[in-house]
Amino acid sequence: MHSANDPFELDAATSSFVIGLAAEKTDRPSTAALLTIEHLRRLEEEVRSAGTTRQTLQKISSARRILGDHAELGHFKGPFRAG
Repeated sequence: MHSANDPFELDAATSSFVIGLAAEKTDRPSTAALLTIEHLRRLEEEVRSAGTTRQTLQKISSARRILGDHAELGHFKGPFRAG
């Protein structure tokens, strides 16, 4: 469920899905993990351009790192929303 204050906040289902994918111990990421990383990258880009809370941006970045994505997408230049 998305927060009323922040439409970009990761919902419980997405968080659980990321944790489940991270628990898969394989040499290479699964297709589902790669697709989820791409989705999270796009969400992070959208969040950076639209503005969000610091906590939401951190959750998205952390989810990407948990899945093995260590790409740096740059620094957020705009102000964070209160939340």
